[in-house]
Amino acid sequence: MTQLEEQLACLAADIEHELSHGEIAFPTVFEISMKIKELADDPDSSLADVAHLVQTEPVLSARILKMANSALLNPSGQPITAVPPAVMRIGLLPVRTLAFVVASRQLSDDLRSEPLQIIASALWMHSIDVAARAWALARKCKVCSPDTALIAGMLRNIGDFYLLARIAEYPDLSADTSQLAEFISTWRGAVSALLLEAMDLPGELSEGIDDTALYGGIWPPANLTDLLMIASLSVISPNPFDNDSEEDRARLLDAAVPIDERADLDRLLSEAEDERREMLTAICG
Repeated sequence: MTQLEEQLACLAADIEHELSHGEIAFPTVFEISMKIKELADDPDSSLADVAHLVQTEPVLSARILKMANSALLNPSGQPITAVPPAVMRIGLLPVRTLAFVVASRQLSDDLRSEPLQIIASALWMHSIDVAARAWALARKCKVCSPDTALIAGMLRNIGDFYLLARIAEYPDLSADTSQLAEFISTWRGAVSALLLEAMDLPGELSEGIDDTALYGGIWPPANLTDLLMIASLSVISPNPFDNDSEEDRARLLDAAVPIDERADLDRLLSEAEDERREMLTAICG
């Protein structure tokens, strides 16, 4: 057995053990996201408590201030210069989303392998793109709140992010991109399911994020799952672990949306483009 094969077997055994015992150890960079979740689940905590925790993470604080001062959330233009009122303005679910966004970005920056950094950055941009399009489409299609669509879009690839963090511990594996893609494709579904369970998300979110569900084939989207499918097929930034080409995604999108309804989708995406860009600016910094 080669060293690469040994590392693959070792990592697979570790993940299989975690899955069988229902135990997932989040990477350090995701700790702030989980702490915010724990506060959100505590009936004795408040948004003020969340704001106090957010202030311990300067990058997250900056993102939240920028988002709270965006034209979308602050049409009056009155500057918000402190984290507590910014958290109050944004609300808990978007704050949790931003915490994950910042953690994901930090993960891509912290990875020791340059190839992994490039891949993680591409995955991060894909997740942001899906989330922003889902948010914009939700405002038009009314199947769920835009904030729900936003966090669902970000969390859709949480298994990929987790596996990247684990793979970084095995240099030989991280250097072999084909093996890397195959490994993540094998484990992403089960790992994502366990991660989402550990995060104890509302049923609407966890069920909507399940990308194993078949598209309903109804336009406009009738639920969050269908909305995420449309958002992911129409993205500019592809998931680096998906084998589908741009042409493949275009064909899938054509198949998902009836030909006589495609003009409606194109119109919605076009109308949502300014909002999508503004949301990207707000959450990306």
